[in-house]
Amino acid sequence: MQFSFFYPLSHAPRAALILGISGLIPFIALTFFAGYLAITWYAFWMQLLAQYAALILSFVGALHWGYAVMSKTQGLRAWVQYGWSVVPSLVGWTALQLPVWHALRLLAAMLVLSYVIDRKLATQHDTPNWLMPLRALLTSVGSLSLLIASFI
Repeated sequence: MQFSFFYPLSHAPRAALILGISGLIPFIALTFFAGYLAITWYAFWMQLLAQYAALILSFVGALHWGYAVMSKTQGLRAWVQYGWSVVPSLVGWTALQLPVWHALRLLAAMLVLSYVIDRKLATQHDTPNWLMPLRALLTSVGSLSLLIASFI
């Protein structure tokens, strides 16, 4: 038995791995652009980065809506699961109303919080062994990019 972090990722469907990692390109590129390209475009790159992060948060939240639908969740648990599924979108939208440096920090924090909650919920659902390591990688790079950009 291997205990490597990357071992479960080698079992991920190729599409999930490639598309997930490709989704990091805007995080990394926009952070780089904001830090190293012409100052004239700085605000543009920062705003694009915040908007992209807010969209990713909406996607992350929507996963919980899907879990609730697929598991036919009922009662209080349904309220919690469906309710949580919209929180990342609302936080993302709220962040876009803030000055961009604060927005990027809030978005980074929400990505991390979403991962923490997903990790807890993954124990309650039949999720593949590659999902949380992939989410950890994506969350780490995405939130780190947001934090770096917020201090540029």
